Amino acid sequence: MAGIGVAAPMPSALAILVIGLSVKRGTRASPKRLEIRIEPGIDFEATHVVYHVTVRNRGDATARDVLITPRIIHGPFFLDEPPKAVPVLKPGTFGTASWRIGASAAPGELEVGARIAYWDRDAEVRHEASAPPVRVDLRSPTTRPVYLSPAELQEKASRSLSVQEAFGLPYDAERAFPVVVDALPGEGLEKVEESTRGSGREFVGQASFHGLDRRRTSYAVRIVASRRGPASTLKLLVFVQAEESLFGFYWRIREAVHRALGTLPHQP
Repeated sequence: MAGIGVAAPMPSALAILVIGLSVKRGTRASPKRLEIRIEPGIDFEATHVVYHVTVRNRGDATARDVLITPRIIHGPFFLDEPPKAVPVLKPGTFGTASWRIGASAAPGELEVGARIAYWDRDAEVRHEASAPPVRVDLRSPTTRPVYLSPAELQEKASRSLSVQEAFGLPYDAERAFPVVVDALPGEGLEKVEESTRGSGREFVGQASFHGLDRRRTSYAVRIVASRRGPASTLKLLVFVQAEESLFGFYWRIREAVHRALGTLPHQP
């Protein structure tokens, strides 16, 4: 079971659980309140999404042994990290836990939630609460091929989110490069430029592609296949302008490249 940190409070909340307690002080009882706020969210990465849950103690009683257990409610995704815990959550503090979620098939709609359990030592009661489900559409956008000049594409790429991956090729770069170049137009992309150069023991092939979705948002791909001596590698670069599209589009292009090469993509 992994631990998570405790820090100073921040505003806003999505779920609140308030429990009234009575604590004896001498012969006079004074009320104590345990108020837990649960704030889930999603961050987008290229090879996965990050699900995070923040638990805030807005009351004046201490919550102990806070355990957050996430689960996939819907969608072709997997979550293989364990529950995470905050040993002590004092009044006015919060803790945040996060988990990586990957796709087991072509990304679709994701719905994820979590159960939060915690212990009130004063009342000797164990409490449970649910994080509000988070729903997000991670499907890759449908793109259509649209030509841009190399200068226009470079300008758009400079203002885009990008991710790159390099991996070894199963055969010489000279053979692999045209295979990938021929495959990418099938993903709704237009070839913008292509060049090759080789001399003896070295080869470099480069190509760029561009497409637009129905909202005229740009997507671009650049590949660089190279060989130095007997070793051949491919560098894959993907550019998107919409953060929420990064995971789905990168997954689709990466799968298309490996499918064309007859290789299996590495699962990070």
